[in-house]
Amino acid sequence: MRYQFLLVPAAIIAAAPVQADEMMSVEKAQALLFPGATLTPADYLMSEAEVDRLSEATGITVYRAKVRAWRASTGGWFFVDQVLGRDDRVTYALAIDDKGAVKGIEVLVGLPQYGAIMRKDWQSRFKGRVHGEPQPEGLVVSGQTLTCVHVADGVSRLLATYDMFIAPKAKG
Repeated sequence: MRYQFLLVPAAIIAAAPVQADEMMSVEKAQALLFPGATLTPADYLMSEAEVDRLSEATGITVYRAKVRAWRASTGGWFFVDQVLGRDDRVTYALAIDDKGAVKGIEVLVGLPQYGAIMRKDWQSRFKGRVHGEPQPEGLVVSGQTLTCVHVADGVSRLLATYDMFIAPKAKG
């Protein structure tokens, strides 16, 4: 009988939901990635045809048609996106400069065990990347493969979204 009581707490612990931590607010990420700029909300809603084109162009499944975006007064765009990590969702911010290149990434919400994607050396591998370029080398970190790959795919998807839909309309 003694062993039955030991198994109950273990089962309760194993079934407990994993809670992600807020690492940074959207406002703080905006200030870090676009210091001194005013950011104006400019969400973009893709049509079904655009979702299909984006998915076909990138080979990445598009789950949401709405893209959370802000336009920076100093030039460039700020996006907030969410992807699946291994155990929970990861919310991150992506800054793209006025030429369509990655300016920076900040993790807003994620599990502490996703530490690799929160390190500046990992995030900096994306700096300067534009739509159509292959993924940077050394992105996968042992034990965090799914999280690293999904964030990298999210960056690719946002770069493509910007290049294919947002930039042409912003210029036109």
